[in-house]
Amino acid sequence: MKNIVDETRKYWENDFNCARAAARGILDYYNYQNLSEILDKALLPFGGGTGERSICGAVTGALAAISTLLVEKNIEDEKKKEVFRAFKDKFMEKNGTLYCREILKDFFLPDGSIDVDHPKRKASCDQAVETASLIAKELIDKL
Repeated sequence: MKNIVDETRKYWENDFNCARAAARGILDYYNYQNLSEILDKALLPFGGGTGERSICGAVTGALAAISTLLVEKNIEDEKKKEVFRAFKDKFMEKNGTLYCREILKDFFLPDGSIDVDHPKRKASCDQAVETASLIAKELIDKL
């Protein structure tokens, strides 16, 4: 039986950035592999908060996947907006922020870069990707 966290983890643990891993895992879980591959190309620059520690890439990737699924299911625009807002609210509730720089604040080096080799940094990103996929599943399954 498929597990959405396992679907995202298979990408995340194989050097896909957080945005790509979240989107591909979510879409693969719902059997939209063809759209997963297309979206993957578009999300390349969105890892690490668009490389600038802005909105978390897991948030961006999950929202892109959710949007893709809602369009495929012909969900009305108002309902889409509700789902997007609910996703962001739930992610904020779990992580305290939508921003990569705040999730990773404890791992900044003096030069402003991130200590990507710090084991707790990886755990923080693991958690963000997993949380994004679980929230997406919760919201999608309610439709």
